[in-house]
Amino acid sequence: MKKTFLVFLISLFAGGLFAQDYTKAIGLRIGSSIGASYKQFMNPDRAIEGILDLDILEKDQMKLKVTGIYQFHFNIDVDGLSWYAGPGASAGIYVGDNSGFLMAIDGMVGIEYKFHNVPVVLAFDWNPKVQIITNAGFKPDNFGLTVRFTL
Repeated sequence: MKKTFLVFLISLFAGGLFAQDYTKAIGLRIGSSIGASYKQFMNPDRAIEGILDLDILEKDQMKLKVTGIYQFHFNIDVDGLSWYAGPGASAGIYVGDNSGFLMAIDGMVGIEYKFHNVPVVLAFDWNPKVQIITNAGFKPDNFGLTVRFTL
């Protein structure tokens, strides 16, 4: 009986050591844009992400924008690995050769991995958008790799 109880306690403790949950993280996003990312979970499968970035894909289309995404997270059968998707919106200004205000309806789908015993999250995502103000149209070319540090 004592051995069974000891094994039970050890398994509870070990499960806590390998938990992958985090509530807040801040980091750097690079890809077709360069910027900062902040992510906060409201419950285990829902999060909000804010991104402030400079879109550098085309010199005449450079823009500074802020994006907000509401994400639904789904676990994968690998510890620390999950995928997410959700809607959002973005707004910003053109810099460089063009000028003007822009606004878009965004979507995001991605995958992320939270490392064991290290406060680091690595994410890769696709953030297509439908720009509705200035240079309207579908903008599919927004991929990013984000490295975040959990807080």
